[in-house]
Amino acid sequence: VPLCKSFMHLHLGVPASALPADLPPQWTVVRSWDMPIDAPGNVVVVSVPSLLDPSLAPEGYHVIHAYTAGNEPYELWEPFEDRSARDSQAYADLKAERALPIWEAIERRVPAIRNACVVSMVGSPLTHARYLNRYRGNYGLAIAAGNADGFAFPGVRTPLSNFFRCGDSTTAGIGVPAVAASGAQCANAILSVWEQLEMNAKIDMG
Repeated sequence: VPLCKSFMHLHLGVPASALPADLPPQWTVVRSWDMPIDAPGNVVVVSVPSLLDPSLAPEGYHVIHAYTAGNEPYELWEPFEDRSARDSQAYADLKAERALPIWEAIERRVPAIRNACVVSMVGSPLTHARYLNRYRGNYGLAIAAGNADGFAFPGVRTPLSNFFRCGDSTTAGIGVPAVAASGAQCANAILSVWEQLEMNAKIDMG
């Protein structure tokens, strides 16, 4: 089954005063519409979640998480799979180089971001693989709808009685919205609509 590519990540901490007042909590930058969306560094997603939930950062500061959207080739990082190689200057230099498109995407809205950071951490596909337990740091299964090979995401039901599955390796695929949908599909397979409504009534949404 084909796999998506991996990610580069930037995790930043910045003073609130360094950010423009009209900064959105999330935006996406496409460097070139003439290139495939999975071309390395072509699509970058930038999130400032502390604009929505101030408890995510100390008072007077914001956190930024920006990443290349599943377009970083893992092959570049194979020489550093051995943990001892990650202490090398070559690894640090490659991280800095591959993170440049992310910095540039943030700078479109916050030009002085590099000098403003009080925390700056770069994550590579090896970081992604380690902390998320993803093979080769991949984003997920690259299964296109109606593909010629007949690949398809499995549904929530299994051959085993009362055993269900959900997540990004099942229908509806990768990404947070799709995974949430798979959870809803799983709930629908376990409970009737009426049972779900009865349970919903017990939830305090206060």
